[in-house]
Amino acid sequence: MAYLCQVKSSKDKILNLIREYVSQIDPEAEIILYGSRARGDERVDSDWDILILINDKATFERERAFRHHLYDLELSIGEAFSVFVFNKLDWNTRYKVTNFYQNVVNEGLTV
Repeated sequence: MAYLCQVKSSKDKILNLIREYVSQIDPEAEIILYGSRARGDERVDSDWDILILINDKATFERERAFRHHLYDLELSIGEAFSVFVFNKLDWNTRYKVTNFYQNVVNEGLTV
C-alpha cells in the first residue's frame, strides 16, 4: 500500500485540491498559479507558486491562515507550495508597476 505523499498526483487534481483548501478559508478568493508550473517548464522537484487575492485586508494573520491550511495539503501529497496573499484592490493598483505583477499577468493561470 502506497502512502498518498509517495504518489505524485496529476496537475489538475492538485489544482482542484488547492482550490478546495483555499475556498475553505475564503470562498471568494481568486487563485492564480504562476511560475514554472504555469509555464509548463517545471521540473519534478519544482514548487507550486500560488497567488491568492482576497477582498479583505491581506494581513500577516490572514496569510498565515492560508499557509497553515495548505501545509496540510503539502504534507499529504508530497508537494511544496510557495504562497503569496494580496488584497485584490492593492494587487491591481499598488503592485501593478512591479515586475512580479507583470510576470503573474503574463504567465499566470487562474485556478
